[in-house]
Amino acid sequence: MKFRPEIDGLRAFAVISAVIFHAFPGALSGGYIGVDVFFVISGYLITSILISELQTGRFSFAEFFGRRVRRIFPSLVIVLAVTNIAGWFLMLPVEYQQLGKHTAASAVFVQNFVFWSESGYFDPSGEGKLLLHLWSLAVEEQYYLLWPLALWFVWQKNASILKLMIGVAVFSFILNIAFVGGETEAVFFWPIARFWELLIGAIMAWMSIFRKEFLEFSRQKIDRFLAATLFRYSPSLADTGTYNVLSFAGIALLFGGVLFLPEGIVYPGAWALIPVIGSAFVIAGGAEPLLSRVVLSNKVALWFGAVSYPLYLWHWPLLSYGNLANAERASVAFRVSAVLLSIFLAWFTYRFVENPFRFGAYKKQKIQALCLGLVLLGGFGWVNYKFDGLEFRFPANVRQFTDNVDFKWSSYVQGNTCYLEEPELLLHDPSCYQERGEGVKVAVWGASHGAALYPGLKALSDKGDFELIQLTHAACPSLFGVTSGYRKDCPENAEQVLRELSQAKPDLIILHSSWKHDDYPLTPEELRESLENTVNRLKDTLPESKLVLVGPVPRWQGSPQRESFINFDRLSGTVSDMQPATILREYEATIKSVALEQSVSFISAIDIFCDDQGECLARVGNKPTDFTAIDYGHISKAGSEYLVEHIASRLLAYLGVQPTVTP
Repeated sequence: MKFRPEIDGLRAFAVISAVIFHAFPGALSGGYIGVDVFFVISGYLITSILISELQTGRFSFAEFFGRRVRRIFPSLVIVLAVTNIAGWFLMLPVEYQQLGKHTAASAVFVQNFVFWSESGYFDPSGEGKLLLHLWSLAVEEQYYLLWPLALWFVWQKNASILKLMIGVAVFSFILNIAFVGGETEAVFFWPIARFWELLIGAIMAWMSIFRKEFLEFSRQKIDRFLAATLFRYSPSLADTGTYNVLSFAGIALLFGGVLFLPEGIVYPGAWALIPVIGSAFVIAGGAEPLLSRVVLSNKVALWFGAVSYPLYLWHWPLLSYGNLANAERASVAFRVSAVLLSIFLAWFTYRFVENPFRFGAYKKQKIQALCLGLVLLGGFGWVNYKFDGLEFRFPANVRQFTDNVDFKWSSYVQGNTCYLEEPELLLHDPSCYQERGEGVKVAVWGASHGAALYPGLKALSDKGDFELIQLTHAACPSLFGVTSGYRKDCPENAEQVLRELSQAKPDLIILHSSWKHDDYPLTPEELRESLENTVNRLKDTLPESKLVLVGPVPRWQGSPQRESFINFDRLSGTVSDMQPATILREYEATIKSVALEQSVSFISAIDIFCDDQGECLARVGNKPTDFTAIDYGHISKAGSEYLVEHIASRLLAYLGVQPTVTP
């Protein structure tokens, strides 16, 4: 197949967009569309090759899949191997176990289904999944497996290839549009909802092969029109007017997509038409248009296009290691370093791994070696997953603090019953709030951080002092009118909570959330306004109920468990009780101020967990389950019980109940 420099330029655009988006999301709001560009390119190139070989009678499944192995496997094997070797030394058992699961899935190209099954609010952060980016490779490989078979079958039957392409593409696109709003994760990861993007490229390949004369005739007609209108003062462009317009429109769509796609949109959906049509226009325009030559066919673009595949493979694991170690996004310096290292490793892999395996003699032996390597890596990943992250990597005293600790957090907080984790769950079980007698009742309302209070409050309630009501939603704070990125129905959920509270009529309502969260990024001023409104509405609806506002808990860089591992390594066998944490003093001050102005009670969680130097309590005992938090900010069962134990006397005083426990 003739070399198409603009297609390598498209590859460069796709990979650079994806890398920048992953490293610096604020810089390119739509950088993720690079994956869609890759899909169109793959569909075009693969279909062009397949049809050409079918026409000449040279098509062979063995030869086709052999080329795919030599193209895809070399860089993939080396990246998977290095990632797992690094994880052996850098990852906790629970993290390494997850990497093993994803490595095994990557070895058989089903990681898109695995990631889809893991999607959810409280699942491990995507930024800590070192192989998350390989979902797109799985979709392509599934296409490579199915499409040659379908194309060969239709060719043998002398049936219409175009009808097959259009039929499957339309079906796939309809599924994408129909389900993207309600099943966003499924549409994002499932191949059937993505195949239309690859098939757009395939249709273009078919047109360029079987409709050359028609396309050329149409082009000449349009060129004459453009020469007399748009390009009448540019004779040098007149003869290629159609190609120039297509190239300009395609590049405009692509750059407009990466720069201006709004945040928070449901994707892919119809929005994916922007990169798909843009890529199709660029490919249709060819290499001759001025803009294609300047933007896509320059030496820099061609270089990045050549190394685009290994660069895509390398960049995400390097960035993810930084994110994993920091729980939140790694520093700018780290991300810049990771990107530069990715570029170097991409060149090295392309030069010394990819090309030697892809070209030259001993093709059969190379294919066998690559398949064996991927099988061994997949087997290692499966063993790693089955045997709890190979925790024997650490000495026994270290494993005490690095074990895959099952905090059973979801069961402790009544997951999907009184704490509704999934967006499709709208109503709490009636047992969460219905009256169970004439005793004193306490209600806790909030998001996941509010749910984390439940184990401690339940332990106090079991002493017989009060009945406990839990009304909590994932990512929905205890505020009226606040929308979350994870679930758009938070305002409706808050209204439902108000109705449930009106029915239960609790004597005391405890409000606790993260207060500062990426899913509802409120400034202190916005929090003040929303909290004032919330307190006033609760007072108006439930004038007899007392209100307590609980301030934010500490935020850890990583988690106490991970920090303990790091400290153990650095301090030669010690695990500190107190560790540095981020303290949201400004948000705490805002909540305290609102409580004072509204004459409601305020409790500082920070005063209980932290000292004046910014050191916070990491563990309350010597067992792994005694860590105070399960991640960056959700307190564990032990942390919840510790917190409530220290505020029990105050809570019971608000209720007019004599304490039966020692505060």
